[in-house]
Amino acid sequence: MASMVRQLFIAFLAGVFLMAPAVAGAEERVEVVALVPDEGERIVFGGRTYAGVITVRATNGVLVVTEVVDLDGYLGGIREVPFSWPEEALEAQAVAARTYLAWTLNRGRAGNGARYGFDICATTACQVYAGTGLVDRPSGEPWLDAVAATAGEILIYDGSPAQTLYSSSSGPRTRSVEDIWGGTPKPYLVAVDSAEEDATPYWQWSVELPVDAVTRILAEDGYRVGGDIREVEVQQTEDGGGIWRLAVETERGSVAVPNTTVRNAFNRHGTTLYPGLLPANRPTGGTWPQAILSYTFDVELLAPDGPSLPAPLIALLPPDDTPEDAVVVFEGTGWGHGVGMSQWGAKAMADQGFTHEEILAHYYGGLEPETSDEFVPDDVVVGLGWGGLEETFAATGVFELWANGVRVDAFGPGEWTMRLLSNGIAVIPPAGVSDPRLGNRRWPR
Repeated sequence: MASMVRQLFIAFLAGVFLMAPAVAGAEERVEVVALVPDEGERIVFGGRTYAGVITVRATNGVLVVTEVVDLDGYLGGIREVPFSWPEEALEAQAVAARTYLAWTLNRGRAGNGARYGFDICATTACQVYAGTGLVDRPSGEPWLDAVAATAGEILIYDGSPAQTLYSSSSGPRTRSVEDIWGGTPKPYLVAVDSAEEDATPYWQWSVELPVDAVTRILAEDGYRVGGDIREVEVQQTEDGGGIWRLAVETERGSVAVPNTTVRNAFNRHGTTLYPGLLPANRPTGGTWPQAILSYTFDVELLAPDGPSLPAPLIALLPPDDTPEDAVVVFEGTGWGHGVGMSQWGAKAMADQGFTHEEILAHYYGGLEPETSDEFVPDDVVVGLGWGGLEETFAATGVFELWANGVRVDAFGPGEWTMRLLSNGIAVIPPAGVSDPRLGNRRWPR
């Protein structure tokens, strides 16, 4: 494992330095530092453990942390569903995750990946990757088995990897991709039934907020609703009919905000502005995981401690008579964007005896797994973090420290800090480690 990781690392650095300009003189700025763990050892970063090569680069005035890891190591580190779920649900998730990686790489680096030099990020913005922390334990074996059992399997549409979007729960029905984000429809990302009523804890959810809280949160996101609210409703469409919108009417006019924007605004600003109200309480205890869980919701304007206010009646009331303590109730279903495979729906199907091929075909327009190595890489560069000026790493055992593609030395367990300065990266070792080169920003080649 260690020799393979080192080969991947050297190949990665070769690509970096072939594209980098030569630096004159006997010394050069330290712009790339790497920690290469020995076989069986780990590097800890951000509370998670990693077996691949951790690389720290100075890019665009910030530190960028990536991991170079082989394909199975990357897939093994995916943390999208509980490892205790049925085998066929885990295998469906493994194929969806492998395909999504293949789709991402086939599309080419974009956004932060293009800006900071990695293939795919480790967060929910891509798919959740958390290193080796759980699969190092016996409880992770079912997931590793699912990855191995589906080796090489991806979903292909029109000669290319499919965009296998998935989310936690869709409620009774998934959503067509164009009804969430607009754009061109995809025949494998269309709305289908998802029989997860008795499986998912997110089948139904409800959030109740004062009217002024709703207007303030929308205003924080740039949508200003002037005047007292007289009516609110969600303008829903049939499957494939377009984006749902929250229509808000006041005596001064009306505004329609896409449900996607509403959810994002509430999740971005709601808990900060109203920490006592959001996330809302769950009927079973605790709170919901987000302020607004999905894009699939309806709304209702209610009088304080009273019934719904009929819109015609509200329209006849003078502005001063509109109840200031009225509330808006959000009634929704599912958790996540609801496009593609529902993870709780996949579990429900697996519990009923469906195979992973049948689960995938149901949620992805009839597509079935194909074994192909054309789009699946041997190794992956995963973006673990970017934007910081100082990062701390801990080695569990022996590792090699490299700078600008040159091996510095092997070191034992301990905590290391990388700090970005104006003229390079300062490497700060643990107490007791002495090396005249450590702490400098310029090292000999």
